[in-house]
Amino acid sequence: MDHLGAPLWPGVGSLWLLLTGAALAPPPNSPGPKFESKAALLVAHGHKELLCFTERLEDLVCFWEEAASAGISPDNYSFSYQLEGEQWKPCRLHQAPAARGAVRFWCSLPTADTSSFVPLELRVTAASSGAPRYRRVIQINEVVLLDPPAELEARRADEGGHVVLRWLPPPGAPMASLIRYEVNISAGGAAGNAQKVEILDGRTECVLSNLRRGTRYTFTVRARMAEPSFDGFWSAWSEPASLLTASDLDPLILTLSLILVLILLLLAVFALLSHRRALKQKIWPGIPSPESEFEGLFTTHKGNFQVGSLVVPSGPVASLLLPPTPPHLKYLYLVVSDSGISTDYSSGGSQGIKGDSSNGPYSNPYENNLVPAPEPSPPSYVACS
Repeated sequence: MDHLGAPLWPGVGSLWLLLTGAALAPPPNSPGPKFESKAALLVAHGHKELLCFTERLEDLVCFWEEAASAGISPDNYSFSYQLEGEQWKPCRLHQAPAARGAVRFWCSLPTADTSSFVPLELRVTAASSGAPRYRRVIQINEVVLLDPPAELEARRADEGGHVVLRWLPPPGAPMASLIRYEVNISAGGAAGNAQKVEILDGRTECVLSNLRRGTRYTFTVRARMAEPSFDGFWSAWSEPASLLTASDLDPLILTLSLILVLILLLLAVFALLSHRRALKQKIWPGIPSPESEFEGLFTTHKGNFQVGSLVVPSGPVASLLLPPTPPHLKYLYLVVSDSGISTDYSSGGSQGIKGDSSNGPYSNPYENNLVPAPEPSPPSYVACS
């Protein structure tokens, strides 16, 4: 008994491993994240019919969505296709959950049956009754849905206010020279004010102008096969690239301007210092001193002009120091005699001159005249008020 059962264990172990691998393996043609995102993109555009797209012209995936219900499965439908001049062929349906509680049925055609520029008829019928659900005729080259462009870069151009964008074609895209692009430009993160610029076929570089200075822009780009040979859908937007445009005050220009202003200020200060004496004479002119005309005025006589030894000069200094006296107001003297009787004497002619005699030492003995008479004889008591 043991001899007969021993050879069976290796076979049972191999069978168990095979069944386990089959159970754990993903279903054939299971949708990946890329398929899910592209299917959601087409549905978001409002398409409710049977949708198909190709990524590289060597594949084709068709799908539709409907509300989930109990008992619904791929066995409820039959999917078939026919190339022009060939027989109808079935396509195995798969089921996957979709957004908002819907269910998605999809089918992937084999590569041998994905020929461009050839009409392809698609048909979906109810499996039980054969009633048609969808019917559509397409060409694979007209339903191209590319991947987003890659490695988008944004940098400032050498010219002020310009921005240069560069990117790579979608990975695996056929005939990159027949791809056209669209650039989305939004300022300050405001999606409502976004602008779109289309790029010529095959170009992967764009120079943007007329942008506001000192503003942060966000750029994205998407791709689509160019007409008339190809058609399809716009791809999803690429990863964003942001950039802050140059301000109105360029740092280089501002630095050079400050250096120039400092140089001009230094030159102005140097010019003022070199001509400071001349400027001082013009702003604060010197006042003439009487010391040059009256020797010893401040050193000997302490600035007293009434000292007899000082001689009043003629000229501008005399007119400055001794202003003219009005003719009716000159010096007034009070003479007191021995008897105690006082008499007023004035030096003006309007009041008359008492004691006017040419025999005295002065022409008027009581007048403060700097010109002496031949024989001076002043009174005994004289007071000047």
